[in-house]
Amino acid sequence: MVQGGRKMSKRKEVALAAGVSEATVSHVINGTKYVSPELTMRVRKAIEEKGYRLNHAARCLATNRSGHLALIVNNLKNPRYAEVSEAMQGQARVRGYIVSTIDINLFNFTEDAVFDLISRNIDGVFLATYIDSMEPAVRRAYEHGIKIISGIPRFGKVLDVEYKNAIRDMVSCLAGLGHRRIAYLSGYSIKESSHEKYENFLDAMKEQGLLADKELIVDGQPPFVADMDAGYHAMKELLGRTRDFTAVFAVNDLVAIGAMKALREQELWVPGDVSVVGCDNIQFSAYMQPELATIRVPKAEMGRLAADMLCDIINGIPCEDAILTAKFQPGGTIGGIFKGRA
Repeated sequence: MVQGGRKMSKRKEVALAAGVSEATVSHVINGTKYVSPELTMRVRKAIEEKGYRLNHAARCLATNRSGHLALIVNNLKNPRYAEVSEAMQGQARVRGYIVSTIDINLFNFTEDAVFDLISRNIDGVFLATYIDSMEPAVRRAYEHGIKIISGIPRFGKVLDVEYKNAIRDMVSCLAGLGHRRIAYLSGYSIKESSHEKYENFLDAMKEQGLLADKELIVDGQPPFVADMDAGYHAMKELLGRTRDFTAVFAVNDLVAIGAMKALREQELWVPGDVSVVGCDNIQFSAYMQPELATIRVPKAEMGRLAADMLCDIINGIPCEDAILTAKFQPGGTIGGIFKGRA
């Protein structure tokens, strides 16, 4: 476009088309300042319409940033993380960033792995999972200047889920239905400092005057992948110890589904013989027959917040810690018990 006999810059053309200033266009392109989602979408639409090609290499040199975030998970097969990743990637794109999702079981999170993140100039990391053995590597990344959000306060801003009230409501519901012997299937190591669900479960049992019998606690096994196989084998281990239980709380929905398969093989029916509760409310839990009772986690909100918090921190914009609230969601896999089994 020519204006006043001079060719207008592409950036100015984009600004005019979007109805914003050139500075706003620059902030959207470089992620250097917060721009509302509405204005960001207008600018990006104008960029596409005007055929403005962004020079990513020049942007990196100008800002000393890569525009690249990482999401660290512990099992890519778990649909929980797919929902978090989808929301995080969508919001990151609005802010001008891309996201790589990394499974710590495929990409062992050691100090060597940190060097890989540093060499790729990763700007920020959301630790959606954390185990104690990761601490040296996480600390090194943090000290190197990689921005981190996680459930661990000592490594920067906190983004986490509070399960205490949801687990209390779940145990209260089961106790109200007559359950006294409630098993816990961990999937992860109960010794991990980050494994708060187990502590919440113990507290909730105590509040109801119930004994959390150690015989009914099945700890996770290395490499601590809490999936359907882990749930299946955990339930077989529990049944090998005792059948004196009437309800099971599983650390996530996948573990619950695997446990239900092992129960069926022993002709123990859900919820007639054993009530089962999972956690995460992954999509296909609602399509099971009976529908799985679970603890609902705001996964999409977590993903969007992760992207916004990291982008804000990277660009020097103040942000607060965020603690999301889980909620107990009853379903068809819980029921009352016969008095003879109480």
